[in-house]
Amino acid sequence: MEKSKVEKERRRDKRYRLKDGTYAVLGAPANKLGQIIDISMSGMAFTYLADNDPIGTADALDILANQGICVEKIPYTTVTDVVVPNETLFSTVIMRRHCIKFNDLDMETKKKIQGVIELYGYHQA
Repeated sequence: MEKSKVEKERRRDKRYRLKDGTYAVLGAPANKLGQIIDISMSGMAFTYLADNDPIGTADALDILANQGICVEKIPYTTVTDVVVPNETLFSTVIMRRHCIKFNDLDMETKKKIQGVIELYGYHQA
């Protein structure tokens, strides 16, 4: 049997891993804080401490970073929300990976996200 062809990359924008100290904050009703894993101009992924249930949809998403950087009220759509496998045998901590797509960004928000990528992005994911 032949190996299947490598799946074509569906993302339009390059993804960049971010240095520690960059966070996603989901507003009400979710009220969650997560560590950003990677980001592009069209979306991002972050991990968060969770109970057994995935977070619900929030009204908005903010990005917080060192040096007082804050990108507020980013409209988004959830793409996936999955449990991250726990490598510690007896740990009861549940982490989830939440992947989102940005929606209808205005020019100012795009510039701010680009600024976060330039300051904190260190390589393509």
